[in-house]
Amino acid sequence: MRPILALVLIAVTSVAATPPERPSADAASRALERVAERYRTLTSYRLEGQGVNEVGSATEKRQQVTSMRFLVHRPGRFASMIRTPEGVQRMATDGDSLWTAVPAIGQYMVRPVSAIRATPEGAQFDRQIDPAAEYAQLLTTVTAVRSLGPDTVHTATGVVRCERYALTLPPPAAGGPEGVTVSPRVLWVDPVSRMVLLDSLRVEQQHPQMGRVYSTSVTRLVVAEPDAKLPDTAFRGPGEDGLRRVRRFSQPSAEHASMERRPAIDFTLETLADGSPVTLSSLKGKVVLLDFWATWCGPCRRWLPIVAQAMRAHAKDGLVVYAVNVREDEDKVRAYLEKQKLDVPVLMDLSGKVGSLYRANSIPLTVIVDRNGDVAKVMVGLHDEADLADALAEVGIE
Repeated sequence: MRPILALVLIAVTSVAATPPERPSADAASRALERVAERYRTLTSYRLEGQGVNEVGSATEKRQQVTSMRFLVHRPGRFASMIRTPEGVQRMATDGDSLWTAVPAIGQYMVRPVSAIRATPEGAQFDRQIDPAAEYAQLLTTVTAVRSLGPDTVHTATGVVRCERYALTLPPPAAGGPEGVTVSPRVLWVDPVSRMVLLDSLRVEQQHPQMGRVYSTSVTRLVVAEPDAKLPDTAFRGPGEDGLRRVRRFSQPSAEHASMERRPAIDFTLETLADGSPVTLSSLKGKVVLLDFWATWCGPCRRWLPIVAQAMRAHAKDGLVVYAVNVREDEDKVRAYLEKQKLDVPVLMDLSGKVGSLYRANSIPLTVIVDRNGDVAKVMVGLHDEADLADALAEVGIE
């Protein structure tokens, strides 16, 4: 497992006033091979800790801290919690399905594991659900190993006296960035459990404008429990109340999110077909889909046929659809619909006033109004049929 995030450079102090005699390089290699063997033979494990990632130069630095928890039962069962300053993400797989939940936006996804493995990201997925598996191959790409002597690491169960090892890594591949220096990777290993409790790495590079820049990384574990007894329930679903299942994560801007679960702003616009007025409030009792669009908008041209298809499929279910054209003349809109053979009711927002009320600064903008006249969903940009189907299902149109 590469350091999950980065470590601020830390000063480590030996527990002995006089450095003890260090094992030979061969002895250090044998010790790390025993660590690798431990990770190869694990049936399950629990890891909890923190990663710190820092990049900087002589004049500035940036740091990010991530908390994490991993539960793994080989083969194929996995659960995780990753907390960053942006929020929390939870994942779980029972070997058949993968659940991913983002509570901050109230959404979760479910994907078949077989479908994930059939994609180019399949190999990455297998590494993701067994994050400690890299330690099983510790010495594969290492050019030298040496012991740095003992040091202590604070864990959830107390202070652990560890052995430290420095692993010299191969130089950067030819053709990569020039002036890169990779310091030895340092591991703190619990000699009793043979689990890695702290893992650090530093990379430096000469930058033409910023001078010498660096990236430091560390993973510090407060729990590293081998062969942990993990309940089957740990690998089932997100376990979060109030989450909505989606096919992909999406988060509207704050201004659009603030429109949801509030009464839809009433308006009256004329239809393109015959100039008859349509007042939104008169449609209460039906589900209304408003698609703000224009003929010059490429994503709008791809989205409008999807909206028209939903209208044909669900008119009998009480769905009313209006494509609200923003600031274009009637002849241009009519010619476009005829050329594309699109039969969808169009409202003409000639002044753009209604578009402004609904914050259609970026189009297409889709607003779904429920039967009570409240805004149920705001969708910004181009989506696919499945996204629209999910949004309509939330208001009872299936």
